[in-house]
Amino acid sequence: MNRRDFTKTVLAACGAGISAYGTVSGQETTFQKASGKKPFGVLYYEKACEIWDRESMSELPVLAEAADRAIYALRNGRKLYSHVIFGHMLEAEFRSARAGNPGYLPNWTRQTTDDSYNLIGKDDFLFFDYALPRVKAARDRGAFTVGIRVPYLPNMTIPDGALSPTYRLYGNVTTEECASLVLTPGVPFTDGVLYIPEIPAVRACPISVQGAGPLYWMLTAEIALRHRNPAVSGTAVKALEYITSIKERGEKIKSDIGHIDDTARFMVQSVINGGRYWTFSAGCEMAIENYIRASGLAMCLLLQAEDAVKNVKPGDFALIAGEFSDVRDNVEMARLLKSKGVSVISIGPAHTEGSSGDDLAREAKYHIETYSPERDGILGLPGFDKKLCPATGVLYALTLWMLNSQFIEQMIGANKTPGLYMGVHLMGGSEYNQVVRAIVDQRGY
Repeated sequence: MNRRDFTKTVLAACGAGISAYGTVSGQETTFQKASGKKPFGVLYYEKACEIWDRESMSELPVLAEAADRAIYALRNGRKLYSHVIFGHMLEAEFRSARAGNPGYLPNWTRQTTDDSYNLIGKDDFLFFDYALPRVKAARDRGAFTVGIRVPYLPNMTIPDGALSPTYRLYGNVTTEECASLVLTPGVPFTDGVLYIPEIPAVRACPISVQGAGPLYWMLTAEIALRHRNPAVSGTAVKALEYITSIKERGEKIKSDIGHIDDTARFMVQSVINGGRYWTFSAGCEMAIENYIRASGLAMCLLLQAEDAVKNVKPGDFALIAGEFSDVRDNVEMARLLKSKGVSVISIGPAHTEGSSGDDLAREAKYHIETYSPERDGILGLPGFDKKLCPATGVLYALTLWMLNSQFIEQMIGANKTPGLYMGVHLMGGSEYNQVVRAIVDQRGY
């Protein structure tokens, strides 16, 4: 099935609801003009820069006020809570045991119940993106709540008619109704940011990690600074330092676009030869960012241990990532896959500080650097022996989607337009995905 037939088949099967959705965002003209001039990976990077710029300017005063209120809670014997989970890898990215996380904002999971929320009382502090009546109830009890606007739930940045009925009525509350303060990272309601004429119904390549990811670490840094340095208030100097470092490292990744494109070309040739696209990570959930993802590739397969023994085949390729270069399970998986004729692509630091040299990049056919060699975090704060607030997760997500952007562009050039999932939070998303899934299952991409 060629690229034109793919588009016609999906749109015909899904009906007018998808067609109407495809005209909502106002991004079409911008991306149609730009796509002929810049690689898709660069376009994706530029959208990330827009989010980082917003977080480094308009959101800094909000972060400073939020940190001041968190410290007020701690100094009055109250507790800090966090429930920021929208974005596939974020639940693990913000875990309290994460290297570089001082634990000021212990993050709940998707399984957290109302009983846990009932513990939140007057003058406690809650950082959230999961807007539900229980959040509003905590605020009504006197808790101070700081919310992040996300693409998936009702808030003032979501256009009327964009969300599916299930998500539009989700909890019957908006972020604004639940929050004492609101952060706006600027992630579009589509989550994906690339308009591609060959795939008109879906904005390709999600960017939600670049919204909530830095904000969590920026707020953590400001709380930690105030906790050990009581004279600090009203500013967000460490938050700014964090996002500035992300920008600087992101620019380095962007300068590697030629290598990223070479890697994407190899991936495309593998698909043309019948290879499949596997994704794996150990010790974290980076692989989940690439699997059954809104605006992501429907062809990606999550690699489990049994797959490496039974289901991979020569000519397949696997993208492996880790928070550190020397995660043993990642290195051993790479060696096993290579023994079976599977090509390994790695994303991450080529060499993490303190590594003995048994690094994943040495086992990879292609390695894409994220310029994040720290074992812990990237910020030195007075009163702390180790650096805080890691960059590996945020920069991994950036690099992954720059690579996938280039892969999509090269697949289209080979007349093999890949199927993308639409977010199920969007009108027609579930119906669209059923059709795409059937096509991808039949042809492999």
